[in-house]
Amino acid sequence: MPLKRGICKMDLKYFGKIDLSNVLIVRLRPKEEIKKKLEEVMRKNGLKRAVVISAIGSVYEATYFGVVPNSELPFGQDKITVIKKTGPFEVLSLEGNILPIEDKLIPHLHVTLGTDDGNVIGGHLDKATVYTTLELFLAEIRDCDVVKHKDEVAGGIQIKLPIGE
Repeated sequence: MPLKRGICKMDLKYFGKIDLSNVLIVRLRPKEEIKKKLEEVMRKNGLKRAVVISAIGSVYEATYFGVVPNSELPFGQDKITVIKKTGPFEVLSLEGNILPIEDKLIPHLHVTLGTDDGNVIGGHLDKATVYTTLELFLAEIRDCDVVKHKDEVAGGIQIKLPIGE
């Protein structure tokens, strides 16, 4: 069945409905790096596009990005703070998408971590090493040609919907 493309209420552009019916349950083991392992799982299963629906578990080391206060667009490397923490930490949430730019998969993941004293930290995930386990639900994005591209207005690598922008 062809997808309907168009404009939703409030004149916001969107692609249309997608099929997320192929969901993989993935368990990452101690010392595995999350983004590398997800890319490996996708390659081995022939997935070109995916969304992380849910993930819980723990990580030992995590590097993530924050945004420098009062940053202006376009966004770039000079407008991020790199935060590296050593835990262990509970993974309270992990979500995002993994989309191609040409033949390369680009993971865009955000993580929320719980510290040993009950505080919460997190941001745009650069890399993290699994501590005990990471239980993750990864859904293939089907019937959609969405990709990543360099966005001159926002800066960085952003999602590009196949309907023009």
